[in-house]
Amino acid sequence: MASKAPVEAFSTTFSDRVAGALWGLHIADAMAMPTHWYYGGQAQVQSDYGKITGYVKPKVELRGSIMALSNTGGAGRGSNDGDIIGSVIAHGKKPYWARGRAHHYHCTLEKGENTVDCDLVRLTYKTIAENGGQFVQDRLRENYVSFMTTPGNYNDCYMSTTHRMFFANKQRGVPLERCPDNDGNNVDTTCGLPMTIPVALATAHLSPEEAHKQVATAVSVTRKSRPCQEYAGLLSDMFRQIMDGKALADVMESVSGRSLASSLSRPDPVVA
Repeated sequence: MASKAPVEAFSTTFSDRVAGALWGLHIADAMAMPTHWYYGGQAQVQSDYGKITGYVKPKVELRGSIMALSNTGGAGRGSNDGDIIGSVIAHGKKPYWARGRAHHYHCTLEKGENTVDCDLVRLTYKTIAENGGQFVQDRLRENYVSFMTTPGNYNDCYMSTTHRMFFANKQRGVPLERCPDNDGNNVDTTCGLPMTIPVALATAHLSPEEAHKQVATAVSVTRKSRPCQEYAGLLSDMFRQIMDGKALADVMESVSGRSLASSLSRPDPVVA
C-alpha cells in the first residue's frame, strides 16, 4: 500500500492570526447574541431556538427579561424617565425599555448582526489602525463618543450601565476624561474586556508590563474599574501565551487553576 505524502504544516503570519482572532470574535458575538440574558439556561435557549447551528434572529420578547426595570437615565435599575436611552444613545430604542414589557435585550438586531459592544471592538481596532498601530486613549474616547451619539451607527437596543453612566455624566457637563464611572456592581464585570482585545493584540510585541499598562488604559476609556483592569491584564497574558505557541487548553487550565474537563462537566453557567 502506497504511503500518503506528508501534509505540510499550515503556516500563518502574526497578522493572519490577529485577523483570524478578530473575525472569530465578530462571528462568535453574532452567533451568541440571541442567547444573551437567558436566565433559564440551556433549556430555555433550546425552547426558543432549538439547536443553534448558525446565525439566528433573536426573539422579540424574552421570558424573564428585566430590561424594563433598568434605569434609562443612568446606572442599574431605576426610573424610566431618563432620556439617555433613546435620545443620547440607542436612538429611538427607548420603547423597548418600557415598563411592563419583557423585550429581548437585542430584539432590534437581525440575524448575524453584532451587539454594540462588538461594534466597539471594531471601532477600537480601526482607531488603532488610523494611528499607525498605536493605541491612543484620548483618540479612542473621542471616537467612542462620536460613534455612540450618532444615530444610525449601530442597531442594538441594550446599553449597559457603563454606557448609561458615561453619557449621563457627559450630559451633566463632566469633562470627557472624567465621564467613566462605577456603580459598585454592574461596571466591574467582564463586559469591559472586548474593547481591550485589539489593544492586547496590538501590544503583544511589547513587554508584559507595558502591555498591561495599555490594556488598563483601554478599560478606562469607558469605565472606572480596577477589577476590570486586572481581568484585562490577565486576558492579555493569555493571548501572549497562545501567540507564543502554547495550547489554548493549557493556557485556560493554568489561569483557572482547574482542569478543562472538570470545568466543562459542570452545569451550564448563565452570566449577565
